[in-house]
Amino acid sequence: MGELIRHATESWAGHAFIYVGDGQIIEGAAPCARVAAVASHPDAVWGIDEAVTDAQRDLIVARAHALVGTPYDYPAYVGFALEVLKLGTDRELDPVFKDDRWRVCSALVADCYQHADLDLCAGLKDPNLISPADLYNRIAQYAAPAAA
Repeated sequence: MGELIRHATESWAGHAFIYVGDGQIIEGAAPCARVAAVASHPDAVWGIDEAVTDAQRDLIVARAHALVGTPYDYPAYVGFALEVLKLGTDRELDPVFKDDRWRVCSALVADCYQHADLDLCAGLKDPNLISPADLYNRIAQYAAPAAA
């Protein structure tokens, strides 16, 4: 799925997950969200510069644990395709996915942050159409400038 996402979004990013401590992550993956080892993604880019309080981090991690077992959101790929093909925008598709309880990897991350009152979705009502590329671009925005 990561390669499909990378191609569709023309981005290096193809997956997203939440670090929950003790060398573990929670990731949206087929067939359902699961706990995995950090080592399963050695090429990860970490969003360590995001301003998150300890209380918010606790809420994010608690929500991630609550989402373990959530089914993977295969229909979201239809939405991604419509967006990439310029046949629909995320705002136009938001009502379609409004009651969707499934999660792709990046939607799981956005859902967890939304639970802590942190909006990664640029005002969307639901996180279902945020992509790993959107999250990667957010990380790049907060990254410290390289030394000259």
